[in-house]
Amino acid sequence: MGGRRIVYFTGLIMGLVFHNLYGQYLSYMLLRFLILLPFVSLLVSLPAMLRVRVLLSASGASPRGEAAAARLKIDSRCFLPVGCLSLTFTGENQFTGEPVKKKKYSRWGVLRSEEELPLPGERCGVICCRLGRVWAWDYMGIFAIPVKRCDPAVYTVLPVAQKPVPLPELDQDSAITLKPKPGGGYSEEHELRPYRQGDPLNAIHWKLSSKLDDPIVREPQLMQRKRITLSVSPCDDPGALESQMDQLLYLCQDLVEKGIPHRVCFGAHTEAYIKDRNTLDECMETLLSHRPDGSRGPVDRNKSDELVYSIRPMAGEGAKQP
Repeated sequence: MGGRRIVYFTGLIMGLVFHNLYGQYLSYMLLRFLILLPFVSLLVSLPAMLRVRVLLSASGASPRGEAAAARLKIDSRCFLPVGCLSLTFTGENQFTGEPVKKKKYSRWGVLRSEEELPLPGERCGVICCRLGRVWAWDYMGIFAIPVKRCDPAVYTVLPVAQKPVPLPELDQDSAITLKPKPGGGYSEEHELRPYRQGDPLNAIHWKLSSKLDDPIVREPQLMQRKRITLSVSPCDDPGALESQMDQLLYLCQDLVEKGIPHRVCFGAHTEAYIKDRNTLDECMETLLSHRPDGSRGPVDRNKSDELVYSIRPMAGEGAKQP
């Protein structure tokens, strides 16, 4: 708006010089008109300037690489449009720490409008975008008043599901374990063990006991699925980290579709339990809304009741996992 002010004050100086040189009624009226013009403009513009409302929203999500945008809504809430709105748009990817390039916008003669402001969708993460100071200008662009700040908006750029190679068999026999059946009873699966005081006589395997000269008992076993844990030790390299997130999303979606609850450990401090699509969406938003701290998650280990799979970057995707 500096250019408009320069033009006005240049015209005002020329009118003052003209009045001093000419000194007639016409020059007097012209100078008076130039002096009053900005105040008349302000008086006419003020209702729209005071009542204008600016809203920023960006709710939603899209896979990495697709178009992402925030929505800017302007409503003058008056029968007159706003002379001009000037604003600054910026933000930050909370997962990668990369800032959204600051951009300045000016909108003239706005009564009601909605438009999309592009967001960077090349990296996954929760993008928190906000407006800087918004100014409402009069019709001449001389006077400006600040507009009430609106709340920040967030938009989630999701990973792109990528099938790990080799694909872990998380839903096969390797994820099944046996445990003693509470209360005993019949079971197709059983385990042989030495007799202990209190075991029922009908549980004794008489044929095998006669061969070993020691009583052997059939203990009924109950099949249950091991607790599946997907572990991510986040890499420092952005490409490697995105490879980990892509594989994590693929495995979580696959397990959810098969109805298998599982746990996700991201580093040493973030943990989530996933049982359906809603909890998966919440988990992804939580992981993508803060910077990884580089801590190590649980490593591959064999336990009787737990199966841990560590997600490492695919070959050629950035640096190796620490």
